[in-house]
Amino acid sequence: MSLLWFLLIIAISIFVHELGHYLAARAQGVGVRNFAVGFGPTLLGFERWGTTWRLNLIPLGGYAEIEGMQPGDTQGYAQLSGWGKFLILIGGIVMNLLLAWSLLGFLGSTQGFPNLNNTRAEVSSVVPGSLAERVGFKAGDQIIALDGQPLTDFQEVSKFRAQPGEKVFTVLRGGQTLELRFNWDGREPRLGIAYGPVVTYQREPFWLGFAKAASNTVTLFPRIVREIVGGLLRLFEGQQVAGLAGPVGIVNATSQAAQAGGYALLVLLANINLSLAIFNLLPIPGLDGGRIFVLVLNFLSGGRIRPEMEARLAYGGFIFVLLLIVLVTINDIRNLSGG
Repeated sequence: MSLLWFLLIIAISIFVHELGHYLAARAQGVGVRNFAVGFGPTLLGFERWGTTWRLNLIPLGGYAEIEGMQPGDTQGYAQLSGWGKFLILIGGIVMNLLLAWSLLGFLGSTQGFPNLNNTRAEVSSVVPGSLAERVGFKAGDQIIALDGQPLTDFQEVSKFRAQPGEKVFTVLRGGQTLELRFNWDGREPRLGIAYGPVVTYQREPFWLGFAKAASNTVTLFPRIVREIVGGLLRLFEGQQVAGLAGPVGIVNATSQAAQAGGYALLVLLANINLSLAIFNLLPIPGLDGGRIFVLVLNFLSGGRIRPEMEARLAYGGFIFVLLLIVLVTINDIRNLSGG
């Protein structure tokens, strides 16, 4: 079932992306010969509005075949101004962003946006047979103080291991304040609890959630790009990268989200669309960002980059992306296997 959810999420993301290119082209009177989600043999196909629409067997990709984008073409896309071409190239990225922001706005208006309280640590689970279980910790406890000192950051919980002696944890449980005492001699490797900041949810209107998601994307964009580029560089150096996921990693994330419920699946769909949009903005030949980069260079150089050269760059970029998929898949397997 998890695989089906994965395929559905990927198919939706690709369809929305290619639909952005399609709509930007048709709005400018440029024809689109084929619109496909997936590669390989066609499972379902029909013709409508001058376009052949296809759902193919392998849904890990897709394309909108826009008239005038092949070397030597003089009609369609080739006749557009620089701004017209840019609108077509950026259309897919814009649609992925709009879907992600809309999903986050919807989730914020129905489930609420998460607010983190870092001055408390909430226990999510207690390891059976551990010191924490013997002391009396329970899942749901909120740790508010350690040895009489209020927490200023939830990660301060680990400070109890600094030196041996009696430890006093002040916790909130069911509206009551309790003190859990034990003697720490340092012989056990850990206390035996999983914890994190206290998370509460606040509902907000859809439009406000949409605006907040868009604002956060713009604010965090430079950091996200640095993390993606840094992760790719480490990947090519043969390092294991924990924060980078490919198809195998996304299947695993989908399985976890499916177990958590529909809310988690929608969050995953939003995150994948955000990641797809930002990755496609990178100036890699063959990606939308690479085509936009060439378009800008062509404008600045007075048209010195010929369509044939751009086609060769796109082919090279395609080979690069295939290699990248292989490396990311190997990285996924290493992450899932723990090594």
